[in-house]
Amino acid sequence: MNWKDMPADGLEGAIVRFKTSLPGWWFSVAECQVSCDASCAPTVESPHIALIEKNSAFDSGFHVDLRQPSTMADALMNVMQQALTAVKEASA
Repeated sequence: MNWKDMPADGLEGAIVRFKTSLPGWWFSVAECQVSCDASCAPTVESPHIALIEKNSAFDSGFHVDLRQPSTMADALMNVMQQALTAVKEASA
């Protein structure tokens, strides 16, 4: 099975987990023959936007390119974990 035929298993669940864990954040996901990619960052609707002063990633975003085989859900969960770790560290 190649990247074009792989089902998007788990993506809807990953989106629900992302929105629950990081309300007020934007995200994007994509895939190609080389990788599955995701990015995310807080919007002005998230209190985490104030953390820009502590970590510029809250402005530029959190990003990942996972080599194939991978899934868009894996990529989204990866950037979510990056963001949650950064929130925890910046809030400590």
